[in-house]
Amino acid sequence: MPQLVESSAISQIRDMVLSQLVEEKLSGADCPAVALPNDVGVKNLESLYTNRFRFRGEMKTQSIEDFVRYSVDYAAIGTRCFINADKMAAVSVFNLGTLDNPGHADNTAVLQLKRTAPFTALLSINGDRNNQKQLAEWLEDWSEYVTGFDADGQVIEAKKAAAAVRKITIDAIRSAEYEDQDFSGKRSVMESVEARSKDIMPVAFEFECVPYEGLGEYRIKLRMSILASDSPVLVLRITQLETYEEEMAAEFRDLLVEKFKGSAVETFIGTFSA
Repeated sequence: MPQLVESSAISQIRDMVLSQLVEEKLSGADCPAVALPNDVGVKNLESLYTNRFRFRGEMKTQSIEDFVRYSVDYAAIGTRCFINADKMAAVSVFNLGTLDNPGHADNTAVLQLKRTAPFTALLSINGDRNNQKQLAEWLEDWSEYVTGFDADGQVIEAKKAAAAVRKITIDAIRSAEYEDQDFSGKRSVMESVEARSKDIMPVAFEFECVPYEGLGEYRIKLRMSILASDSPVLVLRITQLETYEEEMAAEFRDLLVEKFKGSAVETFIGTFSA
């Protein structure tokens, strides 16, 4: 028992000494704080004051214009904007500081572009297998953005293209060839499947839209494929989707760099974590 009491007393003395040392250190801090006796924890007292001791927070937006305006208005010496073009996102850090006087890097503005409704609809149908009704209804729903083309490159209005899709029929052509000889016989059977429509058949489409708010319009080309079975299965596929995505990322990057030109915000291509 005496040994236990002695251990407890030693622990109390140690905590008192540590608390006194922490109090001395905290007395020189910009923000008032106290040392708590339990395991000598530190409690920030900023919440007890009317105002914060420094500005910090995170602003989030999907608007390029609002992001730029906020970043320029709150920019200070050392403000950096990091542009992640692959994810169509950017972050401005206002209190990054310098190598000699680093900041906390916890006062930021975040931009994350949102796909527009037409571009989202386009990506949702890209590569999907649709029956005639599904594809025809999609073409009708987004007809103001869609232009069809026949095999000769002639323009077909979206609603006429939808009507042609509804009237697609599958013809199966079967032929047999027989050859008889004295000591042998040969039989050959060939079958071909053809998709046709009573109207002019579209073979390709062009979808014109603004993919992200703040960017320009893009004319995105699509190819239509018909998978023959008991009923037609139709597939729309964007040609060279990766190329369009690279063009959008480059436009987004160049747009931000241009908008921050001449301001206190310095731009970088990449990401940052503190």
